[in-house]
Amino acid sequence: MIKWFNVKERSGVASLYPNNITLNTTAMYPLDFAYKVQVGLDDNENIIIKPLTKDVVESGMLDECCLLKLEMHKSFARISSALLMKQIIEVLQLKMEKPPIRFETTWDSVENILIINTKGGKK
Repeated sequence: MIKWFNVKERSGVASLYPNNITLNTTAMYPLDFAYKVQVGLDDNENIIIKPLTKDVVESGMLDECCLLKLEMHKSFARISSALLMKQIIEVLQLKMEKPPIRFETTWDSVENILIINTKGGKK
């Protein structure tokens, strides 16, 4: 029996800055089809990024205020929003004295979300 390796199962890194979340190549890989993203927190206070296709965004079923642009580059991806970061920093009570703060990420293929592990996942 052969177990094939899946790059989506590798841990990526998310770097939190006062104005953006930057994802390294591994973390951004599962989001390559995303037109926009939603960002939230789960019950464990992990940051959740949900990729959305253009069809879902244009369907009008989602509140436009909850949709964020994902800038894809060759070796990183970025979600830029000072307001989003202010909310995350306040809720998680992060100290941004020396940005960035880095956390490990994991991809949940069942829920189709990227999880930024804010508890115990600091890099």
